[in-house]
Amino acid sequence: MWRGPLCLEADVAMRIALIAMSGIRVCDGELLRLGLTLPGFVERSKTIASLPSLGLLTLAGMTPSRHEVSYIEVPDIAGLGQLPSGFDLVAISSYSAQIDEAYALARRYRDAGVKTVVGGPHVTALPGEAAQYCDAVVVGEGESFWRAVLEDAERGRLQPLYSAARDTFEMSDAPVPAFELLDISKYNRLTVQTSRGCPHHCEFCASSVVLTGRYKQKPIAKVLNEIDRVLSIWKYPFIEFADDNTFVDHGYWRDLLPELRGKGLRWFAETDLSVADDARLLELMRETGCAQVLVGLESPVEAGLPGLELRNDWKLARYPRYKEAIRTIQAHGITVNGCFV
Repeated sequence: MWRGPLCLEADVAMRIALIAMSGIRVCDGELLRLGLTLPGFVERSKTIASLPSLGLLTLAGMTPSRHEVSYIEVPDIAGLGQLPSGFDLVAISSYSAQIDEAYALARRYRDAGVKTVVGGPHVTALPGEAAQYCDAVVVGEGESFWRAVLEDAERGRLQPLYSAARDTFEMSDAPVPAFELLDISKYNRLTVQTSRGCPHHCEFCASSVVLTGRYKQKPIAKVLNEIDRVLSIWKYPFIEFADDNTFVDHGYWRDLLPELRGKGLRWFAETDLSVADDARLLELMRETGCAQVLVGLESPVEAGLPGLELRNDWKLARYPRYKEAIRTIQAHGITVNGCFV
């Protein structure tokens, strides 16, 4: 039931909706002109990895307990019908594929008198565009600004833009995501993040390198705590490590993986091919339940690799060993999902 406008007193308990635009769209203009909407690809995404928004769950985990938080997924705004109501503040996260729907949803809430905040990689790249549709835009890592957003919203002083000149957020300060908000029956994987950034800096990358310009890791104890939290709601989970390049620091993982023995996990990670050079790491991966790694091979031919990375040609130098490295990983019982641009 609608409760009217937000009270302007400090330290007010708010009802907050964290809304993930969770669907997949084909947005390439040329493909759409040809009538190719790739329904098989969209359906495959539902089967292979139905994932909640780790970013929004993380914000929920750092929200003061006096507030009431709801996590909502909107795969298709056309099927939404009536707006979920009764909220004082709505925060929306979206990738580029659904950004127009995210803007439309933000506008509907704003027209209804609800304060709206929008964030994510697309908004970080185009904050001026986003500002036309919402009350506040968050640029970069949400953890850096979420407490300030809440405090300003409580006081009725929400700022139009939350941004910082440089990245100041440390992974040692990362809150535990509020996995308890989920109906676990809706998902076939849950995500745990151990790092952000990547040293390769490929020119096409639109992952966490958009949000942070440096590589940083979460302390192992925090990662294990998050996995235990997942285990508290899902006895035999499938975990996706939500890193741009999980195995940058092999020593870190040689310390972390032995702690996963006996937990009944199956897991997936994204990596470069350097993992094939570390026999001990591959053994630990197999022993602790690694089912598959995604490797950014980027091009099936050598001519497609020069200049792909902005700092060096690391992948080009390894191209002659692509097949050998893939076979090495597979020999440890781990499948390889090759990705190409």
